[in-house]
Amino acid sequence: MKLTGPQRVMLFKFSAYGFLKNLQFFEPLFLLFFTVAKGLSYTQFGILIGIREICVYAMEVPTGIVADVTGRRRAMMTAFGAYLCSFAVFSLASSFWAFVPAMVLFAAGEAFRSGTHKSMIMQHLDLEGLGDQKVHYYSITRSMSRLGSAASALALIVFALFGGSYGIIFPATMVPYVLGLLLMLTYPRELDGEVKKQAVLSGMWWHTVQSAKSLWQTKELGKIVVNESVFESFFRVAKDYLQPIVKTAALSLPLLAAVGDDQKRTFVLIGVVAFCVHMNSFVSSRLSGHLADRTGHLGRTLNGLFWVFAVAFCLTGTLYRMNLVIPAIVVLFFFYTLYNLRKPVVVGFLSEKIPGQQRATVLSVQNQLRAILAAVVAPLFGWVADNIGSARQTGISWAFLLGGGVLLLLGFVLRLEGRPT
Repeated sequence: MKLTGPQRVMLFKFSAYGFLKNLQFFEPLFLLFFTVAKGLSYTQFGILIGIREICVYAMEVPTGIVADVTGRRRAMMTAFGAYLCSFAVFSLASSFWAFVPAMVLFAAGEAFRSGTHKSMIMQHLDLEGLGDQKVHYYSITRSMSRLGSAASALALIVFALFGGSYGIIFPATMVPYVLGLLLMLTYPRELDGEVKKQAVLSGMWWHTVQSAKSLWQTKELGKIVVNESVFESFFRVAKDYLQPIVKTAALSLPLLAAVGDDQKRTFVLIGVVAFCVHMNSFVSSRLSGHLADRTGHLGRTLNGLFWVFAVAFCLTGTLYRMNLVIPAIVVLFFFYTLYNLRKPVVVGFLSEKIPGQQRATVLSVQNQLRAILAAVVAPLFGWVADNIGSARQTGISWAFLLGGGVLLLLGFVLRLEGRPT
């Protein structure tokens, strides 16, 4: 890919954004931070996750309008500002009710950021006549994002070796996010896009109506949207529970005895597992197309991956209940493989079933439904983990077993048809 000097500078800036944005040192310890360091129950953590999901959904369209009115650079700076405020509250607060507005601020950051930076890259490519290079361009910026995620995982090991605690993860994340905010100041004005003088609020209502109509056009279209929303919401809720399971392993593995105290051992093992998760995501995403080719039917592929996910859910709960912690981690690690194998297949299946002009609204409905389901599933999952059994390990295992049972049932109800690929 041949670029001029100024074009290389912008590619560096876009890549730097991806790297800095993914330096989320808190992400591998998100659940443990609230339940161990701050003393929240799993139910309270689930409620916070539900608040985040609903707020991101509720703010996506309004924040998009704000970006149109004020410009994309200001929207991105607002996103970083909201993130930084939420990180400060997370670090200093100690009660559940103080975390609620902080989670709303975090959701605001997600909503302002979502899609905005990608649209800035697209605007740059159009202005520079580089539209035919978008695949190579995106591959570079995305690879830097993955590198940032891997680096944030490895940073946990460094924190452990130098005596870091749960309290350091949000202040540490504030450093790259301040740099990200400053980076936005260096972006050229032309990336703001066509700034509108006033927001068209009626567009929000039109968007909602069109999305609802698209969802129920056909029985099969509604089924695939619900199918994917269920899968993704259960995945997004369950993945955080990898952390307490890894913590259990860290406290029992003789190999980690030389690392130090329980907290250091937890940080080290979670750092290693999180690094492997990001590498797994990279590899499994690339293998998705080969899987679809082998099965011959997109619908059949999605059904198979859904049922395997349901069985893996049940198996995780069974193994953890039997105190087979390492096998439980391996199976839960496999969740990420299933998720990344399935995601591109879903896009392909929807492309077959939805006319081009309706894809955006249908995908919007899928995001909305996923947010609503996650807001329901997360507190319920946490309640089961807190209240069934005499110990948290027992409760977590029951949460996975009951969740897997629900998924098995829904796998039959939401079974998809699909023609050969």
